[in-house]
Amino acid sequence: MKSSVALRVIAVLGAFLCFGMALSCGSGSATNGAAKLTQISISPANQSIPKGTTLQLSATGTYNDGSTQTLRTSGTWHPEDPSPEMRDAQRNITAAPGSSLTQPTSEPSAAGGAEGVVTKALGSLVTWQTSQPSVATIDSQGVVTAVGQGVTQVSATYDGVTGATPVTVGQPALLSITVSPKQSSVPIGGAERLTATGSFSDGSTQDLTQSATWSSSVVNTASVNAQGVVLAMGAGVAQLSAAYQGVTGSASVTVGAPALLGITVSPSQTSLPLGEFEQLAANGTYSDGSTQNLTQSATWSSSVSATANVNAQGVVTGTSTGVAQISASYQGATGNATVTVRAPALVTITVSPNQSSLPVGETSQFTAMGNFSDGSNQNLTQSATWASSGLAIASVNTQGVVTAVGVGAAQLSATAQGITGSASVTVAQPVLLTITISPSQSSLPLGESEPLTATGSFSDGSTRSLVQSVTWTSSSAAASVNAQGVVAGMSLGVAQVSAAYQGINGSASVTVGAAALLSISVSPNQYSLPAGESTQLAAIGNFSNGTIQNLTPTATWSSASAIASVNGSGAVVANAVGTSTITASVGSVTGSASLTVTPAVVVGLTITPAAISLVLENSSQLQAMANMSNGTIQNMTASAAWSSTQPDIASVTSYGYATAQQVGTTTIEAEINGITGSASLTVIPLMAVSYFNLANAQQTGFEDTVQLTNPGLTSGNLCAMVYVLDSKQVLNECCGCTISDSGLLTLSLANDLTANTLTGKQPVAGVIEVVPSNPGQNGQCNAASLSPNGVILGWGTNVLPPSANTNVQVTEETFAQTQLSNTEASVLAGECSMIQQLGSGAGVCSCGTGGN
Repeated sequence: MKSSVALRVIAVLGAFLCFGMALSCGSGSATNGAAKLTQISISPANQSIPKGTTLQLSATGTYNDGSTQTLRTSGTWHPEDPSPEMRDAQRNITAAPGSSLTQPTSEPSAAGGAEGVVTKALGSLVTWQTSQPSVATIDSQGVVTAVGQGVTQVSATYDGVTGATPVTVGQPALLSITVSPKQSSVPIGGAERLTATGSFSDGSTQDLTQSATWSSSVVNTASVNAQGVVLAMGAGVAQLSAAYQGVTGSASVTVGAPALLGITVSPSQTSLPLGEFEQLAANGTYSDGSTQNLTQSATWSSSVSATANVNAQGVVTGTSTGVAQISASYQGATGNATVTVRAPALVTITVSPNQSSLPVGETSQFTAMGNFSDGSNQNLTQSATWASSGLAIASVNTQGVVTAVGVGAAQLSATAQGITGSASVTVAQPVLLTITISPSQSSLPLGESEPLTATGSFSDGSTRSLVQSVTWTSSSAAASVNAQGVVAGMSLGVAQVSAAYQGINGSASVTVGAAALLSISVSPNQYSLPAGESTQLAAIGNFSNGTIQNLTPTATWSSASAIASVNGSGAVVANAVGTSTITASVGSVTGSASLTVTPAVVVGLTITPAAISLVLENSSQLQAMANMSNGTIQNMTASAAWSSTQPDIASVTSYGYATAQQVGTTTIEAEINGITGSASLTVIPLMAVSYFNLANAQQTGFEDTVQLTNPGLTSGNLCAMVYVLDSKQVLNECCGCTISDSGLLTLSLANDLTANTLTGKQPVAGVIEVVPSNPGQNGQCNAASLSPNGVILGWGTNVLPPSANTNVQVTEETFAQTQLSNTEASVLAGECSMIQQLGSGAGVCSCGTGGN
């Protein structure tokens, strides 16, 4: 039977109050002085705070009577309300004669005797200090203020006792971010720069524009770059945010219609002969980068209407010589052009070209330009009278078009208003006029080629092939052409192929389309796969241009049998043992690969159970379950290789049978073909437990005994940690006795185990608990310090009740073996430690006279 932890703790506390402190429980009189402060703890301890912030600390005092109290920094001290367990003891504590107690608290004792008094010295206020005031200061209330980066020691002193803790002051913490301007309006296409200013815990501010992360709530309305520059994208409202170190600030931007930035009038400068007119154009430029023809919308005006007049459509007319500014205005924007009006006078006529050479059969346009006194020129070609000095060599019509008739030289003239201008023309042999490439338009697959032809047309109407004479060129890398006119498709696109000869060019358009698929290679071409596993195949296309292309996602995949299946992406799954052909097709082109499916293999290994607990000498069968590549599960217990990471704690056989050797935790592993599974095994310590009753032994005078033996399950000495509890489950005695390997220890129940109780009163009945434990570092057995391990067996003798008709009879009872939890072990050791500290030898049992 296990004892109640709560009852034991209460009993030990009672023993502490009544015996360890030499106080009288119920006698009504005892003497004690005021509790003395022994230690000060500061909380919270070891803190880090940003510069400019504060931290509230408090000081807690620990007194020599085991009590604690928050020490005052100001105000009036009040005694703590004692716990229920302490109240009964407080009732019977009185001040020693002559002692000075402050702030008394009195309550009648349990026995109705003298008044009890509990006291604590009032003392002075806590004195707070810091070792580095440049890092942090502290006021009388314990409030720390961080003033500079670094580390300082904060101390609290009270009644001559000091406690301290370090405080680390880091960089100032960012408190808020202000984005400015807070609200703004920007037309579409416009931009505005925002700034982000951070406010920190030390009162400083910092420009975070370049450091913050900028974002927009509606990027289609307004976008913002990493420098905080906002670009208006579309009409609407957007929130612009700047985030840094977890703090965010925002501003609102309203985006309106594009704004007209300016108007350009073209031509910007013009010169008009008197009475002539010209159409002007007004073009508006907007904030979104767009332009708009505002000629019909603008309001037109002239600075000098008497010199140049402009109508509502932007047509300006010269009315008198002079200069005028023509303006176009719209929505507050204005553009200008300068118009000069002059009255020209013809001075000379210039025929151009002044000298020319024409091959027989060709024509040429000559012009007659009138040069006026104001420096202006006027084209008189259509109004002049044209003539030729040799019509058999060159003829000219009324529009100044000259036709070469025969080889030779002639003079041409143009006359207007009595002024004549002339030019000479030389007629030569026929020349090449044009080159025609055939075909003029063609389409080639990428990588293929085609021959072109070049035919020359001459000025006298004749033609001939120029394929070998012309210089061939291509306008782009889409197609190349060699010296023989053979064009080849090099890349997707369109190219102009040109043939040049004697300064004449001919061209043809070549469109290069996708390369033609020649074959498909499936890889891997031959491979094997365990049943249930999958692999990815690739279909590589070989094209007419010599390139290869991955056709895996676009090919049509199929399998020749159900041995393997393949999906539309070329992923193959092995279904059954055998051989199948996998095919990838694109149009009429096909490629294939051979697949051999082998038996399934192990892909994972699981040990069941995954976690197991055993007591010493116990065993358990583990199972190794293999996850196969085909999705099945097979029991591989017999074929797996088993091992234990801590074989001294638990061993495992070649077929997975695990046996607990000593207390501890180990990992049991199983391995098949490099695949490993594991399970956790914990070996739990045992405790021997038995009841006892001394009533019959005391009545008859016979002795009850306890025999303990170390059967040698773990080699070497063991400690028998003995704990004697009375019928109320209160620990009375404890001790540690050494038992050698295979040794026997005999203990007297009355003289060894119940004769030296902490209370001084021998228990009549109760429980004995024996914990096997490793000896300590010094080889000694101390029941207040446990290291549970091994097995100790126990037997106890019990005297039967006396009878008038029989002699005294004695029975023997074996101790029960029960699992020992960590909590139970901790409680037993803790209670025994308190007995050893408080009993001054009382409560420690004897190891008896039995031999080892």
